[in-house]
Amino acid sequence: MLKEKLGRVIQAGWNNFRRNSYVTFGTTGVLALVLLLMLGLIAVNFFSGVLVDALESKVDVSVYMKTNATDQDIQTIKRDLEKLNTVASVFVVTREAALAEFRERHAQDTLIQESLAELQDNPLQASLNIKASDPGQYATIVSFLETHKLRPLMDKINYYENEALIGRIQRISSTVRDWGALNTLLLAVIAVLVAFNTIRLTIINQKHEIEIMRLVGGSNWYIRAPYLVEGALYGIFAAVLAIIIWYIGASAVSPKIALVMPGVSLIGYFFGNFIPVFLLTVFVGIVLGMFSSFIAIRKFLRI
Repeated sequence: MLKEKLGRVIQAGWNNFRRNSYVTFGTTGVLALVLLLMLGLIAVNFFSGVLVDALESKVDVSVYMKTNATDQDIQTIKRDLEKLNTVASVFVVTREAALAEFRERHAQDTLIQESLAELQDNPLQASLNIKASDPGQYATIVSFLETHKLRPLMDKINYYENEALIGRIQRISSTVRDWGALNTLLLAVIAVLVAFNTIRLTIINQKHEIEIMRLVGGSNWYIRAPYLVEGALYGIFAAVLAIIIWYIGASAVSPKIALVMPGVSLIGYFFGNFIPVFLLTVFVGIVLGMFSSFIAIRKFLRI
C-alpha cells in the first residue's frame, strides 16, 4: 500500500514537472547556472591549491653572506641550522662556486666575461640554501636566523620575497572564492524565487484537483508530496545539466591550462573526483528545489 502511494506521488510530481516544458526548462536552467557557479568555485579552489603547493615545494631560504664572512662563520651557521628539527638540508655555495656557476650561465655573453676578467676580486657572495622539513616551518627557520649571533654577517635572507608571492596568491584566491561564493548565494536566491514561482503556478492551476483530493480524504502528506517531488526533479535535472556543461567546458580548457601549468589537468581532477562532485551537485540541486517547493507549499497550499 505504501509502495503504491509512493509511486503515485512520484508519478504526480513527474507529471507536474513535465507539464509546462518552457517553464520547466527555464527553472532548470536557472538552477543549473547556480550549480555551475558552485562547480567553478571548486575548480578555483583546486587551482589555487595546486599553485600554492607548487610554490611551496620550490621555496627555500637563501641566506647571502657578506664578503667579510669567513668559511668558518658559514660552517658555524650551517651546523647550527642542521641541529634544528625543522631543517631538512643545508647546502653551502661558496663564493668561488657561485662565480663558476655565473661564468657558466653567461658563457655566451662576451661582455660579461670580459667584465669579470677585469675584476681583481670575486664580486659574488657565498650563500646557504636551506630546505625545511615542512613548508610551514620556513617562518621558524627565518626567525632563528634573524636572532642568530652571526646575523650581522648575513647580507640578505630572500625568503621574504617568496613568502610575499605565496601570500599574494592566497589572498587573490581567497578574494575570488569570496566573490564567487557571494555571486553563487545571490543567484541561488534568484533560483529559489524562480522555482518557488513555478511551484506556485502549479498549485494555483491544480486548485480544483486539490479540492477533490481533500473531499475524498487525501492526507496532507499525499497532497503536498508531489510538489516536493517536482522541486527535487528540478534540482536533479539541473545538476545533470550543470555536470554536462562543466565537463564540456573542462574538456575544452584543460589542454590550454596544461600549456601554462604542465602536469595540471582540470579534466583529470574532474574524473578523479567525479563521484563526490556529482553527489554534492545533485544534493545541492535537490535541496534548492525542495526548499523552493516547501516555501510555496507553506504559503499557497492551505490544508
